Amino acid sequence: MMKIVLCSQGFSAIHNMLKALLPDDEIVCCAPDEICSLGSDADVLIPAITALGDAELSLLKLKLVQQFGAGLDAIDIPAASKNGVYVANVPAAGTGNAESVAEVAVMLMLTLARQFPKAQQNIRDGVVAGPTGWSLKGRTALIVGYGGIGREVARRLSGFEMEVLAVSRSGPKNTEQEQAIPLAQHVSGEALHKLLPRADFVILAPPLNDDTRGLMAAEEFTLMKATAFVVNVARGGVIDYQALLDALNNKQIMGAGLDVFWQEPVDPADPLFDQNVIGTPHIGGATDLSFKGIANKVAENIRRVGRAEMPVNCVNAHDCRDN
Repeated sequence: MMKIVLCSQGFSAIHNMLKALLPDDEIVCCAPDEICSLGSDADVLIPAITALGDAELSLLKLKLVQQFGAGLDAIDIPAASKNGVYVANVPAAGTGNAESVAEVAVMLMLTLARQFPKAQQNIRDGVVAGPTGWSLKGRTALIVGYGGIGREVARRLSGFEMEVLAVSRSGPKNTEQEQAIPLAQHVSGEALHKLLPRADFVILAPPLNDDTRGLMAAEEFTLMKATAFVVNVARGGVIDYQALLDALNNKQIMGAGLDVFWQEPVDPADPLFDQNVIGTPHIGGATDLSFKGIANKVAENIRRVGRAEMPVNCVNAHDCRDN
């Protein structure tokens, strides 16, 4: 029997799904400050959005840190490797996660374009036929980060008859997956500045790492149209916070749609919300389809570790072996 610690409270749906898939294992939930006590004899830790550093990893006797999703930016992977702990994730593509996040990206775009908060206020004020919004048809979307999520955003935006551009770290790979989705242009990361002035919507969907941290900063916002919107469904750190706040204050861009923030939960009194900002509480992948797909992959990795096999999508397999 394996002991699995789900380090996040309020995710009863995830707990119930994993319990159904792993009926012979013990699954407990804990708050972030309970990791070292409740997880002291755990085999597997599922951190959700909790940061894991060397202080925690050196105290625990884990076999696996398994993320319930793709993002590993909060996990100190070198520290895990030093302590002989495998780290694995579940890529967004193929589980329903990428599709679910893409839907939120489109929702944020439509909410901004059609001025949904103002429309709701007009309902309360008895105002009809206003506000006048902007149609997505005929406008240009720039997707930054063209992995599983980026592709699913592009797939959906093509149905709105938008011009869809994409920027990825290495540019087009000409795979069958990529060729199935029509793009007006796909370029490598160094061409980002050339495409930003063309975009009516900039949708951010890259992983957060040293290359993408602060990817959208003051220079990038200066290059955008004053009528453009930025939408972030990646991680908060992809955008420089102060640069975004300044860009909104100075009317360098029209507004922002954010599903992710620099600190979560976000402070509702954050000055960003004094501007034209639509926020959602990191719900991109929080759907029945996504949770079921990810839970199946997570359960299979836990079974593999229980059989002393290498987990799938292990990001530190080589380093772990060396330690």
